[in-house]
Amino acid sequence: MNGIPDLENTLQLIGDPTRIELLTVLIDNRYYTVTELSKKSRVSLSTTSYHLKKLAEANWVDTYRQGRNVYYSLIDESIASIIEQLMAISAPKTIKSYKQKQDFLQIKNARTCYSHLAGRFGVNLFDYFLTRDFIEKQKHEVYVTQKGTVFFKEIGLLQIEQLSGKLCMDWSERKFHLAGSLGKAVCQLFLKEQWIKKSDENRSVQLLIDCPDWLKKI
Repeated sequence: MNGIPDLENTLQLIGDPTRIELLTVLIDNRYYTVTELSKKSRVSLSTTSYHLKKLAEANWVDTYRQGRNVYYSLIDESIASIIEQLMAISAPKTIKSYKQKQDFLQIKNARTCYSHLAGRFGVNLFDYFLTRDFIEKQKHEVYVTQKGTVFFKEIGLLQIEQLSGKLCMDWSERKFHLAGSLGKAVCQLFLKEQWIKKSDENRSVQLLIDCPDWLKKI
């Protein structure tokens, strides 16, 4: 018979530096091979495989096999949310190289938070929706207004009535950005329309020149 959740084991799982690095990479809601994760986390293939096995045993990562490759991703958004919340209350690391500085500045400016948009861009986008009465915030809930329903349908979110928003505390800006099914749909739309592009180097995103004029002002 199972008892209360094993919090000690969970904290030990999170507490390993290599597993933290892997989880931070996987937080962008993409699938990676062991080789790719090894390069990004700067540890050996065998070490990467060992820690991925630990995360899989805890049911934190999903695997998908295609040909000779096995791809890894976070099992769902709840794990990403936990990591983001821990980052929001953690002291910053010391930046030791130019590459680390550039990565940090790119991620701070605009990034994905699992399946929605974060960083300065994500926070400003949320504020844009609020100030134009496309959404309204009531305590910790987000609702689409009538004006917002018209706007979101105009930009391509035709099933807006089925979407709902949530608040997510942004660890770099210390303000809220938009999460929930609405936040996910907005991010997917921007990617589909090629208004933004994901980086291959980190989980930052870049605003592309063909995006709408209203988006360029954010």
